[in-house]
Amino acid sequence: MPRPELIETRERFVFFGTQSTRWKDNDAWGHVNNAVYNSWIDTAITNHLWSVFPEFGSSQVIPVAAETKVTFHAPICHPAQIVTGFRVEHLGNSSMRCCVGVFEGTQTTASAWGHMVHVWIDRQTNQSVQIPGAIREELRKAELRLA
Repeated sequence: MPRPELIETRERFVFFGTQSTRWKDNDAWGHVNNAVYNSWIDTAITNHLWSVFPEFGSSQVIPVAAETKVTFHAPICHPAQIVTGFRVEHLGNSSMRCCVGVFEGTQTTASAWGHMVHVWIDRQTNQSVQIPGAIREELRKAELRLA
């Protein structure tokens, strides 16, 4: 399997959060199962959205996942403290792509990283809508201008 050209590091993320591994996260090979990384990435994005959009749960306009991708670089084994780095890579009219790096403890190189594309929809009609202005402004604060 070819190694990724770019390995994500902490300085490429804007906001950080912590999560912990659980015994049940380990798989038969003794490291955290790949599905758990998707959960960590989803949780990091959701936590950030809740922090900038507290009425998220009752809003008429919500983001729904349209795409997810994870790249693995190094295994993590339980027990471990996980730090997730968050950034917004793209803000479209009605969609956004957020990237999350998964770091073990204080390591500066990500063990894995991934992105999720969310489309904002009207909860009633399931039709895509523009990202609300106030939320867009908050999400812009998480954009990292990468060279």
